[in-house]
Amino acid sequence: MVMFRKFRGLPRLPTWVLFVLPVLAAAAADRPVTEVLGIADLGGLDQGEIVSYDVREPTDKTLAAGLAMYVEAPPERLIAAVRNGALLMGDSDVIAAGIFLPAGGPEALNGFEFGPSDAEEAEALSEVEPGSEFNFSAAEIQGFRALARTLAHVSETEKLGLLSRRYREVLWQRLDGYRRYGADAIEPYARSGGATVDVAAELRTFTEQSAVLRHYAPELQAALLRFPAPSEAASTLQWVERKVEGRPTVILVHQMVQPKAGGALVAVRDFYVGHSFNSSQMVLGILPYRQGSLVFYSHCTSTDQVAGVGAGLKHAIGRERLRAVMFGRMERLKASVR
Repeated sequence: MVMFRKFRGLPRLPTWVLFVLPVLAAAAADRPVTEVLGIADLGGLDQGEIVSYDVREPTDKTLAAGLAMYVEAPPERLIAAVRNGALLMGDSDVIAAGIFLPAGGPEALNGFEFGPSDAEEAEALSEVEPGSEFNFSAAEIQGFRALARTLAHVSETEKLGLLSRRYREVLWQRLDGYRRYGADAIEPYARSGGATVDVAAELRTFTEQSAVLRHYAPELQAALLRFPAPSEAASTLQWVERKVEGRPTVILVHQMVQPKAGGALVAVRDFYVGHSFNSSQMVLGILPYRQGSLVFYSHCTSTDQVAGVGAGLKHAIGRERLRAVMFGRMERLKASVR
């Protein structure tokens, strides 16, 4: 298992980064948000049920889903709950998380280290090849292979330490490139047969085709597409260690927040994932609705595992699994303001 320095709880993000938003006067949108989202079960929504809506899947590798709920609490309370980690707290798949401060450097990843129980994962890294076991560029794979040729006569402890350091270097290079140059700096993942996965193109597609961003937060949509150009959206970068398909993986996360009509829209993109899926982007909205708030959550994930033969069945199964994860997050958010 990949090990990071553990925390008793998820770190609270700096208040200047997340969800400290001015109270804006509510502005009537050109269309009701329920109509934009395509929510059919308005009766269930008004009774406090978590209801589904369809989200377009723009490629054969995309899994997408949407959930919404009505909560009898003002947007400020829900925004505060999200700020305090309500979406992640209690999620058994989240192992650890941390923040990259604006002036920080690679020391932010010093807590990452393979331990004796990680020997199998480390061994796989030392033998990594283009494919889907790990998500690395061709140059990153060459770096691990070159390191592996020097490990034959070192102790197991030294081997784990050297592989840990190399992985930290990869993570930092990806993080630093993204924060300096945005999605254009994301190196494609190398797959077998010379194929690649263009994560930057996937994230641009998710952003451009988001109906919610287009109708309700064009400023946030533009900020995502132009990052790191200056914008009014609050932005932060994180790492998360999460269990995916039974294996811990490192995920680099970019979060942007845009105030909107007394609430907020939040975009969260996974711009690097260690294995199992390629990228993902979610849009969470918290807006005034009736006597409380409408919370809606759209999620797009790219994974090689749903393409090819049997794609229809793979998509149906994958979509339900995605909804189950999302449903748990929505329930935790709702419970946090009761």
